[in-house]
Amino acid sequence: MIRQDSGFISKRLRMRELSIFEAAREEPARDCVISGGRSWSFAQMAERAASAIGVLRERGIESGQRVAVTPGADLDSVTWLYALFELGCPAVLVHPRLTDRERARLLRSAEAAHLISETVIPPGPTSEPHVDPVPGDRTLAIVYTSGSRGIPRGARLSRRAFVASAAAHADNLGWRSDDRWLLGMPPAHVGGLSILTRCLSARRSVVLSEGPFDARKTVETLAREAVTLYSVVPTMLRRLLEAEDPVWSAGSTLRAVLVGGAPLSETLRARARARGIPVLATYGCTEACSQVATQTLSEIGEPGCGSPLRGIEVRIKGGEIQIRGDVLMDGYLGADERDLPFTEDGWLRTGDSGRLNAAGKLLVEGRLDDRIVTGGENVAPQEVEAWLEGVPGVTSAGVFGVPDEAWGQSVTAAIVVEHPGFDFDLLSARLRNELAPHKRPKEIAVLDALPLNRSGKLDRAQLAACCEGKLRRI
Repeated sequence: MIRQDSGFISKRLRMRELSIFEAAREEPARDCVISGGRSWSFAQMAERAASAIGVLRERGIESGQRVAVTPGADLDSVTWLYALFELGCPAVLVHPRLTDRERARLLRSAEAAHLISETVIPPGPTSEPHVDPVPGDRTLAIVYTSGSRGIPRGARLSRRAFVASAAAHADNLGWRSDDRWLLGMPPAHVGGLSILTRCLSARRSVVLSEGPFDARKTVETLAREAVTLYSVVPTMLRRLLEAEDPVWSAGSTLRAVLVGGAPLSETLRARARARGIPVLATYGCTEACSQVATQTLSEIGEPGCGSPLRGIEVRIKGGEIQIRGDVLMDGYLGADERDLPFTEDGWLRTGDSGRLNAAGKLLVEGRLDDRIVTGGENVAPQEVEAWLEGVPGVTSAGVFGVPDEAWGQSVTAAIVVEHPGFDFDLLSARLRNELAPHKRPKEIAVLDALPLNRSGKLDRAQLAACCEGKLRRI
């Protein structure tokens, strides 16, 4: 696999290290973590990390050994991660919603030397311990994919890749001295973990949103803690826009809401813009430390996901988005070179379909393997979903193909509606007038909610099962 070094990235690699101790020396009094109305400075978080390192060393953990952890958006999880970063122990991230069987299988395959099971940091030394320098090519974390390729796989992401990703983000959006990033998703996801690494690299504050996502509480937190940056998936954005008491508005501090993890429909983008919410569409993947392309503040409201971030190359080959740069993973846990999604010249094959427009902006069209082939025509489910979500009364939609003897597959949809009196006759008329025949759903089911996977993305594999017995001709 070919890696192209960038002077832009290399310069920043020398500038900042992912070290809570180094951050404490540079910015001891600056707020590092904010939770529940209380703040911990970088110096205080360094003391907590020192205690955690003491505990790990008492248990015989040495630099380079893999340590499993189930991190949430809470103070102790952040502390354990900082401690592992400092020791140079690759963090094996275990999603909190895994079943006992799934967790056991993951831990066996990861061959972790230790599992951090406690939720509270035990007492220990608070002075900075001696820690040997950690090489940049050492794995920082093993992060599991969402499973859109099949079974979730552990991507081995190096310290260098995370620092390169943080530098690329900083070049695109910049940092203000008062920036506070709300961590609203578990750091077991690459999106959540990257918020911690970006803020640690920039010596900026992370606001913790502890507990499961709750739209009303999140709106209150955004205002109370003067949050400036927030990352969500489209489902979370939709629920925030639907929140009442209080109703969500941009406020005086919020400067960017990054939306990724799934396509951002034009309808949802327009709803946010009408509310004054500064939404920036972003595209990325676990194998590239999260962000690959992200809009700038000057592109709010425009279609697409913006340009590839500096230091990251994107090309379209056979309709597939392919990536190259310092942000890429070193491989999957337990996989050999023949089992990796890289081309011979070092490009990551994402499995996502898309295109670059004349201005070099990336437009993502969905998963290549999600395409529906009906009567010899290719249909992108995301296009039909976006159209359905533009129909008044439809809050969300999911589209999938079902086997059809005559056509190969037929387009089928599930929708969530605002009110039980939804007008299907009006929907049928609009379908005939506005969608090409091969794109029109032949059957539609009304669901209370669409099935989502652990990353908050539409679980298309479960969608058909949820629609059983509920489909109606349209």
